[in-house]
Amino acid sequence: MLEVRNLDAFYGDVQALFGVNLRVAEGETVAVVGANGAGKTTLINALSGTIERSGDVRFAGREIDGTEPHLIAAAGLVQVPEGRRLFRFMTVRENLELGAYAPGARADKAATLERVFTLMPKLAERSGQLAGSLSGGEQQMCAIGRALMAKPRALMFDEPTLGLAPIMVEVVFRLLDEIKASGMTILLVEQNVKQALAASDRGYVIENGRVVLEGAATALLEDARLKQAYLGG
Repeated sequence: MLEVRNLDAFYGDVQALFGVNLRVAEGETVAVVGANGAGKTTLINALSGTIERSGDVRFAGREIDGTEPHLIAAAGLVQVPEGRRLFRFMTVRENLELGAYAPGARADKAATLERVFTLMPKLAERSGQLAGSLSGGEQQMCAIGRALMAKPRALMFDEPTLGLAPIMVEVVFRLLDEIKASGMTILLVEQNVKQALAASDRGYVIENGRVVLEGAATALLEDARLKQAYLGG
């Protein structure tokens, strides 16, 4: 579904990713883990086309390097951004409906909205409430719901549990499991290494803009280097 070869990414004159190679098969959940500043969010932004990049990026068999961000999203590669980035003074329903801006998604907006409300009943209860008045966990649900409204073929989650209380972290990971069970392809960027790998099929570890480890998620959880660096032993 997603194949990345020799991806470099830049912020102006500063290079942030160096020769990253990554693949995500259809229906697979792949975690990208690492410390703050390692390049995880940069990777998501590069794949979304929002920062300067070079390399070979293919989605669903199609070359998307150099494609405008809105066209990448319309093709089905959709980001759930770090920090949610909701329109705070619009209602939950209005935020969700904005996710269905592409023609293909717009045509099925009502049916997709019903599926989102079924998956996350709390959003149905809060549909007329201003997004900025929601709790952090509810805002994260709204951001996920907005992405689902785009009818994605693959979802990229950027730090979905950042700043959430432990009980809401569990809720978000259960929601990810439900989305995965529906057949969705998922790329998960997350600082919570143990839970991210436990929820994934495979994983990549990024340090200083480079992939330093990759493999089956279960194997990475037992890797001595990863344990020492991220799991405390």
